[in-house]
Amino acid sequence: MLVVFLKHKYLLILIFSLLLLSIICQIVMGVILQKMIKEANNMAATENKLLKQCKLKYTNCYKLNGRMVNTSVFVDKFIQKMKFIHLPLTRLSHISGQLMMLSVLVTGITICLSLASGDTLFQIIPYYLISILGLYLYFSISGIVDIQGKKIILKTDMVDYLENHLIPRLEIEKENIMKEEDKKHETIPEPAGQVIPASAEYQEELEDLLKEFFA
Repeated sequence: MLVVFLKHKYLLILIFSLLLLSIICQIVMGVILQKMIKEANNMAATENKLLKQCKLKYTNCYKLNGRMVNTSVFVDKFIQKMKFIHLPLTRLSHISGQLMMLSVLVTGITICLSLASGDTLFQIIPYYLISILGLYLYFSISGIVDIQGKKIILKTDMVDYLENHLIPRLEIEKENIMKEEDKKHETIPEPAGQVIPASAEYQEELEDLLKEFFA
Protein backbone atom coordinates (compact mmCIF):
# COMPACT_ATOMS: atom_id res chain seq x y z
CA MET A 1 0.00 0.00 0.00
CA LEU A 2 2.86 2.37 0.77
CA VAL A 3 4.23 1.79 -2.72
CA VAL A 4 0.84 2.77 -4.19
CA PHE A 5 0.84 6.02 -2.20
CA LEU A 6 4.41 6.88 -3.11
CA LYS A 7 3.57 6.46 -6.76
CA HIS A 8 1.37 9.59 -6.62
CA LYS A 9 2.83 11.21 -3.53
CA TYR A 10 2.42 14.79 -4.76
CA LEU A 11 -1.26 14.28 -5.52
CA LEU A 12 -1.65 12.56 -2.17
CA ILE A 13 -0.04 15.53 -0.39
CA LEU A 14 -2.44 17.84 -2.28
CA ILE A 15 -5.44 15.75 -1.22
CA PHE A 16 -4.51 15.85 2.47
CA SER A 17 -3.65 19.57 2.27
CA LEU A 18 -7.04 20.45 0.80
CA LEU A 19 -8.79 18.31 3.38
CA LEU A 20 -6.82 19.89 6.23
CA LEU A 21 -7.50 23.45 5.03
CA SER A 22 -11.20 22.66 4.72
CA ILE A 23 -11.33 21.45 8.32
CA ILE A 24 -9.28 24.42 9.56
CA CYS A 25 -11.79 26.82 7.97
CA GLN A 26 -14.59 25.09 9.86
CA ILE A 27 -12.74 25.25 13.16
CA VAL A 28 -11.81 28.93 12.70
CA MET A 29 -15.45 29.89 12.09
CA GLY A 30 -16.53 27.89 15.12
CA VAL A 31 -13.95 29.57 17.38
CA ILE A 32 -14.90 33.08 16.19
CA LEU A 33 -18.62 32.51 16.67
CA GLN A 34 -18.12 30.90 20.09
CA LYS A 35 -16.07 33.90 21.21
CA MET A 36 -18.76 36.27 19.92
CA ILE A 37 -21.45 34.33 21.81
CA LYS A 38 -19.43 34.58 25.03
CA GLU A 39 -19.04 38.35 24.58
CA ALA A 40 -22.71 38.81 23.62
CA ASN A 41 -23.79 37.28 26.95
CA ASN A 42 -22.32 40.41 28.61
CA MET A 43 -22.85 42.82 25.74
CA ALA A 44 -23.40 45.82 28.01
CA ALA A 45 -19.78 45.72 29.23
CA THR A 46 -18.13 43.99 26.27
CA GLU A 47 -14.78 45.14 24.93
CA ASN A 48 -15.25 43.35 21.61
CA LYS A 49 -14.80 45.88 18.81
CA LEU A 50 -17.43 44.32 16.55
CA LEU A 51 -20.09 44.27 19.25
CA LYS A 52 -19.25 47.83 20.34
CA GLN A 53 -19.60 48.98 16.73
CA CYS A 54 -22.91 47.13 16.51
CA LYS A 55 -24.25 48.91 19.64
CA LEU A 56 -23.07 52.30 18.37
CA LYS A 57 -24.60 51.83 14.92
CA TYR A 58 -27.87 50.55 16.41
CA THR A 59 -28.03 53.53 18.77
CA ASN A 60 -27.42 56.00 15.93
CA CYS A 61 -30.07 54.37 13.75
CA TYR A 62 -32.54 54.36 16.62
CA LYS A 63 -32.00 58.05 17.37
CA LEU A 64 -32.18 58.96 13.69
CA ASN A 65 -35.40 57.07 12.99
CA GLY A 66 -36.99 57.50 16.40
CA ARG A 67 -37.29 53.74 16.67
CA MET A 68 -35.73 50.60 15.18
CA VAL A 69 -38.15 48.98 12.72
CA ASN A 70 -36.68 45.47 12.63
CA THR A 71 -33.93 44.50 15.06
CA SER A 72 -33.77 40.95 13.72
CA VAL A 73 -32.85 42.16 10.21
CA PHE A 74 -30.28 44.54 11.67
CA VAL A 75 -28.57 41.67 13.55
CA ASP A 76 -28.71 39.38 10.49
CA LYS A 77 -26.88 41.99 8.42
CA PHE A 78 -24.32 42.43 11.19
CA ILE A 79 -23.60 38.68 11.36
CA GLN A 80 -23.31 38.47 7.57
CA LYS A 81 -20.66 41.22 7.62
CA MET A 82 -18.47 39.49 10.22
CA LYS A 83 -14.98 38.88 8.83
CA PHE A 84 -11.81 36.91 9.46
CA ILE A 85 -8.73 38.63 8.02
CA HIS A 86 -10.92 40.77 5.68
CA LEU A 87 -12.77 37.63 4.56
CA PRO A 88 -16.51 37.35 5.40
CA LEU A 89 -17.39 34.25 7.44
CA THR A 90 -20.10 33.31 4.93
CA ARG A 91 -17.48 33.22 2.17
CA LEU A 92 -15.12 31.28 4.44
CA SER A 93 -17.82 28.66 4.86
CA HIS A 94 -18.20 28.36 1.08
CA ILE A 95 -14.43 28.09 0.68
CA SER A 96 -14.37 25.25 3.21
CA GLY A 97 -16.93 23.29 1.20
CA GLN A 98 -15.15 23.99 -2.08
CA LEU A 99 -11.83 22.80 -0.66
CA MET A 100 -13.47 19.56 0.45
CA MET A 101 -14.99 18.97 -2.98
CA LEU A 102 -11.68 19.82 -4.62
CA SER A 103 -10.03 17.18 -2.41
CA VAL A 104 -12.53 14.60 -3.66
CA LEU A 105 -11.91 15.72 -7.25
CA VAL A 106 -8.14 15.32 -6.91
CA THR A 107 -8.71 11.87 -5.40
CA GLY A 108 -10.77 10.91 -8.45
CA ILE A 109 -8.05 12.21 -10.79
CA THR A 110 -5.47 10.15 -8.89
CA ILE A 111 -7.62 7.03 -9.28
CA CYS A 112 -7.94 7.65 -13.02
CA LEU A 113 -4.18 8.07 -13.36
CA SER A 114 -3.62 4.85 -11.40
CA LEU A 115 -5.99 2.93 -13.66
CA ALA A 116 -4.34 4.41 -16.75
CA SER A 117 -0.96 3.24 -15.50
CA GLY A 118 -2.21 -0.34 -15.13
CA ASP A 119 -2.93 -0.50 -11.39
CA THR A 120 -5.41 -3.11 -10.23
CA LEU A 121 -8.65 -2.50 -8.29
CA PHE A 122 -6.96 -3.62 -5.08
CA GLN A 123 -4.27 -0.98 -5.58
CA ILE A 124 -6.72 1.93 -6.01
CA ILE A 125 -8.98 0.96 -3.09
CA PRO A 126 -6.85 3.04 -0.62
CA TYR A 127 -7.74 6.19 -2.57
CA TYR A 128 -11.44 5.40 -2.24
CA LEU A 129 -10.93 4.92 1.47
CA ILE A 130 -9.14 8.27 1.74
CA SER A 131 -12.02 10.01 -0.06
CA ILE A 132 -14.70 8.37 2.10
CA LEU A 133 -12.82 9.01 5.35
CA GLY A 134 -12.16 12.62 4.30
CA LEU A 135 -15.88 13.24 3.71
CA TYR A 136 -16.75 11.58 6.99
CA LEU A 137 -14.21 13.68 8.87
CA TYR A 138 -15.41 16.88 7.18
CA PHE A 139 -19.08 16.35 8.03
CA SER A 140 -18.20 15.17 11.54
CA ILE A 141 -16.25 18.36 12.24
CA SER A 142 -19.08 20.40 10.70
CA GLY A 143 -21.56 18.74 13.05
CA ILE A 144 -19.36 19.31 16.10
CA VAL A 145 -18.63 22.94 15.24
CA ASP A 146 -22.30 23.59 14.27
CA ILE A 147 -21.84 26.92 12.50
CA GLN A 148 -25.54 27.50 11.85
CA GLY A 149 -26.46 26.68 15.42
CA LYS A 150 -23.91 29.14 16.77
CA LYS A 151 -25.21 31.86 14.44
CA ILE A 152 -28.73 31.33 15.78
CA ILE A 153 -27.51 31.54 19.40
CA LEU A 154 -25.50 34.69 18.65
CA LYS A 155 -28.47 36.32 16.92
CA THR A 156 -30.79 35.47 19.83
CA ASP A 157 -28.41 36.95 22.42
CA MET A 158 -27.88 40.14 20.42
CA VAL A 159 -31.58 40.71 19.68
CA ASP A 160 -32.39 40.11 23.36
CA TYR A 161 -29.88 42.73 24.49
CA LEU A 162 -30.81 45.34 21.89
CA GLU A 163 -34.58 45.06 22.36
CA ASN A 164 -34.82 44.36 26.10
CA HIS A 165 -31.87 46.32 27.49
CA LEU A 166 -30.62 48.97 25.07
CA ILE A 167 -33.98 50.27 23.75
CA PRO A 168 -35.44 51.01 27.24
CA ARG A 169 -32.33 53.05 28.10
CA LEU A 170 -32.60 54.96 24.82
CA GLU A 171 -36.27 55.65 25.53
CA ILE A 172 -35.39 57.11 28.95
CA GLU A 173 -32.70 59.29 27.38
CA LYS A 174 -35.19 60.45 24.73
CA GLU A 175 -37.74 61.42 27.38
CA ASN A 176 -35.13 63.35 29.38
CA ILE A 177 -34.04 65.27 26.29
CA MET A 178 -37.65 66.15 25.43
CA LYS A 179 -38.24 67.44 28.97
CA GLU A 180 -35.15 69.63 28.80
CA GLU A 181 -36.24 71.04 25.42
CA ASP A 182 -39.70 71.81 26.81
CA LYS A 183 -38.15 73.76 29.66
CA LYS A 184 -36.00 75.77 27.26
CA HIS A 185 -38.99 76.70 25.09
CA GLU A 186 -41.10 78.01 27.97
CA THR A 187 -41.91 81.71 27.26
CA ILE A 188 -41.77 84.51 29.90
CA PRO A 189 -45.06 86.63 29.92
CA GLU A 190 -44.71 90.34 29.12
CA PRO A 191 -45.69 92.75 31.92
CA ALA A 192 -49.22 94.23 31.43
CA GLY A 193 -50.20 97.93 31.61
CA GLN A 194 -46.90 99.26 30.38
CA VAL A 195 -47.30 102.86 29.11
CA ILE A 196 -45.36 103.75 26.03
CA PRO A 197 -44.03 107.32 26.38
CA ALA A 198 -44.90 109.75 23.59
CA SER A 199 -42.19 111.40 21.58
CA ALA A 200 -41.15 115.06 22.17
CA GLU A 201 -42.43 116.24 18.76
CA TYR A 202 -45.84 114.68 19.37
CA GLN A 203 -46.13 116.46 22.74
CA GLU A 204 -45.29 119.88 21.19
CA GLU A 205 -47.94 119.46 18.48
CA LEU A 206 -50.50 118.49 21.09
CA GLU A 207 -49.74 121.61 23.17
CA ASP A 208 -50.08 123.87 20.09
CA LEU A 209 -53.50 122.42 19.27
CA LEU A 210 -54.71 122.94 22.82
CA LYS A 211 -53.59 126.60 22.77
CA GLU A 212 -55.43 127.27 19.50
CA PHE A 213 -58.55 125.58 20.86
CA PHE A 214 -58.71 127.68 24.06
CA ALA A 215 -57.59 130.96 22.39
